[in-house]
Amino acid sequence: MARTRAFDSDTVLFAAANAFRQRGYRDVSIGDLEKATGLASGSIYNAFGDKAGLFKAALHQYVHGFVKQRLVVHAGEGAALEDLEGLFITALEPPLADGYGCLVANSIIEFGNAEGIASKHIDETLSMVRHAIDGVLKRELGPQASDAETTHLLVLYLGILTLSRSRTPLEAMAETVRAEFTRLRQLRAQRDDASAHANTP
Repeated sequence: MARTRAFDSDTVLFAAANAFRQRGYRDVSIGDLEKATGLASGSIYNAFGDKAGLFKAALHQYVHGFVKQRLVVHAGEGAALEDLEGLFITALEPPLADGYGCLVANSIIEFGNAEGIASKHIDETLSMVRHAIDGVLKRELGPQASDAETTHLLVLYLGILTLSRSRTPLEAMAETVRAEFTRLRQLRAQRDDASAHANTP
């Protein structure tokens, strides 16, 4: 008979994800995870197998809870450029602006492109973010919006998540975001003007 877990999985995985986000996978000890989650090492091993198992479970929840929810809010169906801009600006606000960055972005830096315990969720996240950004750009700028524009914003977004761990002023990065989205709104206005003129008898 399977043992019933005497803890809330979401709470534990959130705490573990935060510990991994702050210190990285390699530098987090089981003792650190005990303190972060409130679980004894035996409970961690019973529930998740080992540190790698807990990391994969925590990363999965981070991607499908936190990251995916942000994309739904800021780049979901019907989202405009203003909504997408919020995805970038809020990356410079709490909870991501605490100096520890994003667990996925940190994992890209820590593990690189090698196949491993983080690669599946890294690939999945990059695909989700790219798809969300591309959907907004195609909707707002027209189907001719280039893949290069999508890649440009993806690079900007990951750059923000990475540099938020440095001494780069957050307001300077916010200004860069605002300038970029001012440019995109100008492209949208040009498209709307061209469309209006084309429909004028």
